[in-house]
Amino acid sequence: MMHGKSYGRTIALAGTAALALALALALALALAGSTVLAPIAPQTQAATPGRPGRTCTNSSSVQQLALMDKTDDSDFQCLGVSLENGAIKAIHLETHHFVANDQQSIQEQIKIEEFPPAVIESSRGAVLDGIPGHDAIVLRGHFSTPPSKSEFVASFLYNGFTGEYHSCQIALDHAPGVGWRMVDRFDQPVSHILVRTRLFPVIGAFGIANLDGACT
Repeated sequence: MMHGKSYGRTIALAGTAALALALALALALALAGSTVLAPIAPQTQAATPGRPGRTCTNSSSVQQLALMDKTDDSDFQCLGVSLENGAIKAIHLETHHFVANDQQSIQEQIKIEEFPPAVIESSRGAVLDGIPGHDAIVLRGHFSTPPSKSEFVASFLYNGFTGEYHSCQIALDHAPGVGWRMVDRFDQPVSHILVRTRLFPVIGAFGIANLDGACT
């Protein structure tokens, strides 16, 4: 996703920076001779001051399924389904991005994307976050006919250096009195997904450790 802070872009930049860091350390060791270098302390994440309230857009044609947020960012996403006569027409994604304006107040920007079944069922799938060549979070699967329970695979970029992905099974089903909902592989409802990043000392994020809540 090009909007806001993309894990794909962050991970790609981290890989380049890691190579530069390795070369710099090698040069420093060569110049230092017998000097012992102190270990590099892990980088700590800065606290998010006054995280804005997280509210998804209400619409009669959209049913929200799960809120996705990140361990190192105040941005969040709302994952839902776009409906037509009660049937799923597309996967609906809202990205809420927060920026400081000239008056130092926080402004919320919202980007909406919809992924029809043809995109979800394609070889690439629906890219929920990332940039071309560095898809960070991808959703693939098939919608059942007639619509009842549809199974999908959520993949995430575990290691941006090697391009290794991890994945898990999730599903959409229709529950009486509830409507459409997301469930994990144990058929437990999923309403909150925490994108937990992997941090490299000094460099920062280089991958996603897990999609907590969805990939149990």
